[in-house]
Amino acid sequence: MALLYVDETQASLNRSDVAAGETIVEGEFIVEDGGELKQFDPANDALPHGIVVHNPGGDSIVEHDEDYVDYADLWTYNGDDGDRAYWQPLTSVDNIMPRTLSDNGTDPAPTITNGAEVGIVTINGETEIVEAGYTDNGGTQYGNGGTGDYVGLGRVDKEPQELRLSDGFHIRVPVRLDADIFTVGA
Repeated sequence: MALLYVDETQASLNRSDVAAGETIVEGEFIVEDGGELKQFDPANDALPHGIVVHNPGGDSIVEHDEDYVDYADLWTYNGDDGDRAYWQPLTSVDNIMPRTLSDNGTDPAPTITNGAEVGIVTINGETEIVEAGYTDNGGTQYGNGGTGDYVGLGRVDKEPQELRLSDGFHIRVPVRLDADIFTVGA
């Protein structure tokens, strides 16, 4: 199985325990704290350390000892269950493919264009990306001097083909990370 959120040729995966009380879904941004993974919080964390991925060897099925009903459960890691997750450090890759904001029924779809600056937000309970200057239904602006919690990530490397067929909700977007921020030793 291919890594959905990073370029396999650049991948050098780490594996860590998920902190108690944390539930992390594949594709989310994380911070490593004391050897344990926590969901990245744009309001309280300066930068994410990595992005959660599944092991290309496919052993995620083995690691989840419960019977799963929903496919999405297979890629959900719960610290209270003692789950361990694979993650890709952002300092060792140039490009990632995070998902845009999920459709919550009220907020407008992100406007993703080639070369646009994007950053991380937590609007729907997961770490997702929107373009700089995105404004939600409540009038909160993220990035470009707005008041919403937003951490710049990089620029859209290539406009996704999926945008030609649907709105900008919950699609993977190729993002070239900001080299001034995400470099080894930064």
